[in-house]
Amino acid sequence: MSSPDGSPSLALQSNLRKFREMRRMTQAQMGAKAGIAAASISHFETGQRTPSLETLVKLADSLSVTLDALLGRAPVETSARVDPVFLQASRADADTLETVRRVTAAILADAKVSR
Repeated sequence: MSSPDGSPSLALQSNLRKFREMRRMTQAQMGAKAGIAAASISHFETGQRTPSLETLVKLADSLSVTLDALLGRAPVETSARVDPVFLQASRADADTLETVRRVTAAILADAKVSR
């Protein structure tokens, strides 16, 4: 997800928008979640402004991605369209993770049968 020229600021602009859209959030929703004005989100996505380190952390947290992923230095945990719930679950203890696996498998099996 890094920018074509590898520039951290261009990668941030691109990734910020891509991750926000993956989460199906508007700039206003993301801003509210991060405690940042929607106009600031817009400025960061267009490159009109560069966020501070503190703001970068808030942005990454609001998107449930690492700073490295947001800056294009590393893939997001699989670089796929992963729901933040599953990212959170992947950091849980082994028992919780196994429960999430079983519940998810049961839901998906039920959905397949219903089709």
